[in-house]
Amino acid sequence: MVDEQQAWQTRMARRLDASTLDCQRLVNSLLTQHWMHECAVIPDYMPPYPHPDTRPRCVVRYTYTDGGKAFLRYSKGPLQGYFWDGYGEDMHSPELAIVALSQSPPPPRVDVCIPTHGA
Repeated sequence: MVDEQQAWQTRMARRLDASTLDCQRLVNSLLTQHWMHECAVIPDYMPPYPHPDTRPRCVVRYTYTDGGKAFLRYSKGPLQGYFWDGYGEDMHSPELAIVALSQSPPPPRVDVCIPTHGA
């Protein structure tokens, strides 16, 4: 029993060696539409009028050419999934924000979706 538990712990401790990866190439592979590359991942975002107990959050923001902004959020309700809103969801880290962005629909008012083909 102890040997099985040790074997399981050893197996669960394995991780892919990230030093073998090209970070930019990985991001380009995940973000398949040009509008995704126009988004900003802001790791320490503070809202315009924070309360004294407001803490920085990691958010994804799309800024339109007219200056309007849309923030990525996630719904756990009936229409589950990612969507764009006036304020953002805490994505916890830039890495999780990139994964979320890769799974999200385009923001409203994005005029054209151009595939990047991972380039």
